[in-house]
Amino acid sequence: MAFTTDRLRLRELRQSDKPQILALFNDYQVQESGGVDYTVPRGDQFFDRWSGWAKGCTFFSILETKDTDPSFIGFAALGMQYSRNRDAEFSIAIARSEWSKGYGTEVTKWMVDYAFKGLNMHRVSLNVSSINQKAIDLYQRSFREEGRRRGGKWAEGRWVDMLLMGITAEDFWGSEEVATRQ
Repeated sequence: MAFTTDRLRLRELRQSDKPQILALFNDYQVQESGGVDYTVPRGDQFFDRWSGWAKGCTFFSILETKDTDPSFIGFAALGMQYSRNRDAEFSIAIARSEWSKGYGTEVTKWMVDYAFKGLNMHRVSLNVSSINQKAIDLYQRSFREEGRRRGGKWAEGRWVDMLLMGITAEDFWGSEEVATRQ
């Protein structure tokens, strides 16, 4: 089963995705911009642990172009630590070769929309490094900054803040953009 945006297909994780996932996580800039663990080379054991995480998500998808010969773009996920709270943690990673093409905007918008309309979430949350300005600019279109974990991540040889962002169902359903889409 696949879900789609204007240009992308969101599909299930397959074992055959392993080389692309490892290439994604072995790109220093991708790992450093989004990861919270040490930035180190990743191998088979990492993929096994990571795919276990992906399988535990409420919604997980590999992102690929809708072309007849699809290209791997990355992944997006909504995971919940406590289902009672219906608070989905949004995660996304896009291959560096696909940055600045609007895929992040397209997928983020779709995932937020689906979280509320398809999964009946109460809120969607995320964490982003304060030095990842491109991601912050993207997320500010849908999410509000709710807090800051000062010195929450070691990056580029220094401690940087982690921004905590979220959108509630009340924000989503009350937004003018949603009202015009209904």
